[in-house]
Amino acid sequence: MEEELKRLISDNKVIPFVGAGVSKAVKFKNGQDAFINWKELLESFLNDISDEDNLAVIKAMLNVKNIEYLDVADRIEKEFTTNNFNKILKDSLSVNYNHIDEDTYELAKSIWNLDSNLVITTNYDKVLHNACEDKNINDWDITSLHEQGNYARDGVNEPTVWNLHGSIGNVDNVILTTQKYNKLYTDEVLKSEYKASLQLLQTIISSKSLLFIGFSLDDAFIINQLNKIIEIFGGNNPEHYALLKEGSEVNTLDGNIKVIYYEDHGQPLIEKINSFKPISVSDVQTEEETSVQSIQNNSTRNLTTLPPKHENFIGRVEDLKTIEKMLSDESLTYIVNGIGGVGKSDLANQYFNKNMHKYNNVAFIELTEDATSLEELFLSKFKDSLHLDTDSTFDTVIQRLQNLPSKNLLLLDNLGTKEDFEKVRALNRNFDLLVTTRITDIDVKNQLDLSTLNDEDAKELFLSIYKEDENIKDILEYLDNHPLFVNLTAKSLEKGYITLGELRAEIKNDNIYKINSKDNKTFEEHLEDRFSKQFSNEPKNELKELLQILSEFPSVEIDFKILQKAISGDTLRVNLQKLVDRGWLSKKESSFKLHQIIKLFIKTNYSIKYEDMTKIFDNIGKYIDPKDSVIIASQLHEYIPIIESFLHTYETKEDEYICGILDSITYLYYSLGQYTKSLNYQEKSFQIRKKTFGDNSEYTAKSYGILGILYEDFGDYFKALKYQKKSLKIFKDIKEPNHQALAHSYSNISNVYKCINKLSEALEYQEMSIIIREKYLDSNHPDLASSYNNISLIYQDMKNYSKALEYQEISLKIVKDVLEDNHPSLAINYNNISLVYQNMNNLDKALEYQEMAIEIQEEVLELNHPDLALSYSNLSTIYQAMKSLVKALRYQSMAIKIREDVFDTNHPNLAISYHNYSSLYYDVKECQKAKKFALKSIEIFEQLDYNHPDLIHAKSNLKNIELNIKKQKKAKHKDKGRFCKNL
Repeated sequence: MEEELKRLISDNKVIPFVGAGVSKAVKFKNGQDAFINWKELLESFLNDISDEDNLAVIKAMLNVKNIEYLDVADRIEKEFTTNNFNKILKDSLSVNYNHIDEDTYELAKSIWNLDSNLVITTNYDKVLHNACEDKNINDWDITSLHEQGNYARDGVNEPTVWNLHGSIGNVDNVILTTQKYNKLYTDEVLKSEYKASLQLLQTIISSKSLLFIGFSLDDAFIINQLNKIIEIFGGNNPEHYALLKEGSEVNTLDGNIKVIYYEDHGQPLIEKINSFKPISVSDVQTEEETSVQSIQNNSTRNLTTLPPKHENFIGRVEDLKTIEKMLSDESLTYIVNGIGGVGKSDLANQYFNKNMHKYNNVAFIELTEDATSLEELFLSKFKDSLHLDTDSTFDTVIQRLQNLPSKNLLLLDNLGTKEDFEKVRALNRNFDLLVTTRITDIDVKNQLDLSTLNDEDAKELFLSIYKEDENIKDILEYLDNHPLFVNLTAKSLEKGYITLGELRAEIKNDNIYKINSKDNKTFEEHLEDRFSKQFSNEPKNELKELLQILSEFPSVEIDFKILQKAISGDTLRVNLQKLVDRGWLSKKESSFKLHQIIKLFIKTNYSIKYEDMTKIFDNIGKYIDPKDSVIIASQLHEYIPIIESFLHTYETKEDEYICGILDSITYLYYSLGQYTKSLNYQEKSFQIRKKTFGDNSEYTAKSYGILGILYEDFGDYFKALKYQKKSLKIFKDIKEPNHQALAHSYSNISNVYKCINKLSEALEYQEMSIIIREKYLDSNHPDLASSYNNISLIYQDMKNYSKALEYQEISLKIVKDVLEDNHPSLAINYNNISLVYQNMNNLDKALEYQEMAIEIQEEVLELNHPDLALSYSNLSTIYQAMKSLVKALRYQSMAIKIREDVFDTNHPNLAISYHNYSSLYYDVKECQKAKKFALKSIEIFEQLDYNHPDLIHAKSNLKNIELNIKKQKKAKHKDKGRFCKNL
């Protein structure tokens, strides 16, 4: 059957017919479904149905196992005017395609690989349109009379999507109810209101085979739909095909549909579709070309970063064959065991890179002495690919990995404990587990005890570096064919640290230790002897110092950009390459890594002085400075493990260099929305400064200021104000009256006063900040943009919206001039401009700017960042004002989820979201839910140490809710649901 379908596709006799399953595969960047299903679509109407009896009937119809979607849609339609029905329909189906995760278009893209220029769909969205690489794509709906009329004569020469049931772009023509359905599908074609569409469908079904993708043939609505099509055009039409998941209940519609099964949704379906892709007869390839092409066309998904490729990997042919055989023989776990430096990681990486194309999904996890726990490492590495959030645990990761279709590969490099192995063993049902470790008894049956190189491979490795003399058997014998020492020794010869004659003399005179790789003592003795000699003979001190510095970094791949910022120096790139040439450092593309053995050896025997590391700390501290509003700190998270490694190594040191990197990691975690970690690190910095410099130094003042900002974000405004005023007092005592440190303090104090609704004080301090900044800074300085933004917010709270908009526009101009297009500060400006327009009741403008803000934030911020919650909340209030209550509820719910994850239960921002949520439920007459969230918001507001401006609104809202509850309880039967639903 599959071969016949392939032949038909190659002969251009198949047209894909796409259902809702293809659109359901598409996700937003935050991992949520981009499109709702039929049930969710119909449920979106429920909040606006006032007749309680009909509402109860419709809910009951939606809660049965086999839902009659047409009947439900018909009942719902009767509850609305045409305009209101179409408005809710459009609101529910509209999607901001800028927020779509492009990677999730993969299923839709595979459909275009079938080389049919025409794709038919009953979906209303633009997924197929956006997934097409050819941008000269045409769109038809049921009213495209001219195009459909020409099809029988000319066909289509460009990619074309036919939205058979209409598209959201023209909601009047969307087919959802029986009335609309019957306008298209009639027994007599000429009576169809859309006869051109019906005639074309008849032509296609009588001359082409349809391939149904994304349809569930046990779906009552789809069965009804296909039955009508086949009844109208039944007879001598070609065979049609459907792709269905294994285990699906099948209704082949009396044999008119030939079913082809796939293993699971996602990658197996994509691979099944790709297997039908036509191959031109003229594409004759050699076996090698075909192999390369198959790898290039493969759709393997990388769940993590990949292990480094060893471009000059030598030998280990039999070991690679052994691993491949053991894994292919369903021995899903295979452990490569061996002593340090013997090449376990290189071998495992080589298997991974050579065979990854055979797997659906691949992942690489490297454990180092600097790594956190296995659990935290998994959460970090799989965060993006598995769409993890703050609620996710290690078990979440394992469960989501277990749900991936077979077969997959996980390489776990440098496993440290049996306990960690047991934690991942559960994956071996759908993953090949390839593990490297020094532990000898994890799973003896499935274990490769990796020894040193064989004679041939050792010689090849040596001669690939040093080619002067092929008679080196005696050298290799002394080195025990150990790859690390073969590499180091050959490079010592190649660089002239020692001659071959001198080396042989040392061996003859027993001046160097003969290695026995199974004896750890001789291993360490030779390492010390050989490396010490190589290190001491290195004439360039700058290379030695660089190696010592690198030994203080964690043993992970580190990008050159990070090393450049941390270490600096015009010759850094050249010197790093020299270390690579000497065999001391490995390189992968633009990243460098010091081998763990060499790292430990240098730290033990040639440890750098702390004083020589302080310049590194100073560079990082100045680059990632909390006062720097230009950098995008959320994109610098790769610095976190580096700084944490430094802090662990030098945990006993207490000086301003340590405080500098503590400030940096404070800023990094703050930018990720992880305020608790941020606060913990800044508390350490503050204690060191207070102890070292006293309570009245500018360093202590800096920490007071940072702590004030953090407590402000925690909602502890009085503590924030206390710390900001302490910071200001110190700066006033030690700085000139117009110093920028004072301007910074004035602005921070102003922000706190605004939070507690003391607007006159807020305005006074912000104006003081602006006076200093305008006098001494360039007119386009980011700090000035920040002050203009802050004073705009004050004017907005004062309801002086024209003044607020004026300052926002000045701030925005500066930000656009000096910052990157995706900078979070730009999103903040867009968000605040949106708020002004919302208060001015210009909702279209408000929506435009709010969506621009969210687009940037979803790109550069963590998905649980408080700034995103603020934007979602603001977007919700815009939709509420537009009467798009379904969307408003959805976005307010997203804001609440983030805020409940990040903040304490009494945070004022949570109270604001609860108040907004209550207001929304009031609008949809869900009085009990409205009351519940009103009470939650009031409880928080009343616990605050100041009068929050929203407290009055929350109490007023509660009174209105309770009044409606009373009215509904007293209402007559004919007024059921008039004031409240479901009482």
